Amino acid sequence: MDSVDFDALEDAARAKMPPASFAFCAAGADDEISMSENIAAWRARRLRPRVLRDLTVTDTRVTLLGKEHPSPILIAPTGRHKLFHPQGERETARGAAAANVGYVMASNANMLIEDVAAERRAAPQWFQLYYWPNRAEVEALIDRLAAAGFTALVLTVDAPTPGWSPRAARSQHQPSPDILNINMPGSPMARTAYHPDFAGKVMYPATWRELEWLARRSPIPVLVKGVLRADDAVRCAECGAQAIIVSNHGGRHLDTTVTTAAAIGEVASALAGKAEVYVDGGIRRGTDILKALALGARAVLIGRPIIWGLTVDGATGVTTVLDHLRTELVRAMQLTGTASLKEATGDLLAPN
Repeated sequence: MDSVDFDALEDAARAKMPPASFAFCAAGADDEISMSENIAAWRARRLRPRVLRDLTVTDTRVTLLGKEHPSPILIAPTGRHKLFHPQGERETARGAAAANVGYVMASNANMLIEDVAAERRAAPQWFQLYYWPNRAEVEALIDRLAAAGFTALVLTVDAPTPGWSPRAARSQHQPSPDILNINMPGSPMARTAYHPDFAGKVMYPATWRELEWLARRSPIPVLVKGVLRADDAVRCAECGAQAIIVSNHGGRHLDTTVTTAAAIGEVASALAGKAEVYVDGGIRRGTDILKALALGARAVLIGRPIIWGLTVDGATGVTTVLDHLRTELVRAMQLTGTASLKEATGDLLAPN
């Protein structure tokens, strides 16, 4: 597989997917403005290279939640991977492990937590949580995750109710007993949230009270995903979150939000010394990753390109996407005179 051009990779994945699977993967909310602007915002930032630096070694290592990672790249949580590959999230985890990249498994995965954990090898695995109304069910799940060796819990807070995607709504997946959200209460069939039955329903009613409880109760660190404001980020840290993921859900729920490239700097400045900061949304190149780091992110999360690689070539496709992005990051670092990630500072970017 040639993943050099992610546009071509997306086209190859689309050719292999059922139309409803592609619609679910590709869709953005409403007019898909935030989805497209996420990508454009990273591309619009301009680098200011340094010259005549010692680049004998280019070091991409980073420490996340106290553990060293070989690069600042993680797999973002995306759901229902059996829509893209018969082995679902197990195959994604296998690809992540081969690249030694952290994988954030989604609540609405189609494979059992324990089966995904079996593919871990040396790569860390985290779990993305939607907070369900029944606290006892949440408690049972987080204890099960800790027992399976997951090392962080990522609470998604920007989707208490589903958004709306006309594209996905026009191309509905039919529920199948072979494709279940198997780790969620009742193991429901994997109907997507872009269905009239879910419109307007508050499905994941987490508040500050639930975050405080979760941070106390969880035996593993808690992160919060879906923050775009500095004041919310600071309060998350005060409630016990050890890291914040700046995200607008890939533009999938609320259209016309600020881009993550626009939000990351404000959040990172406000959280300095309080919590780690990561970012997702529209990252497609190694230069995008370097820009995110220069703006204050400690790591980035990659979503849709992982699905494309999974669809085209399974675990090998996932690994290829991750290796390609790391290769591009190294090249961007070398061409900007950045020998290590600690040198990826704000002066690498031209003012907006």
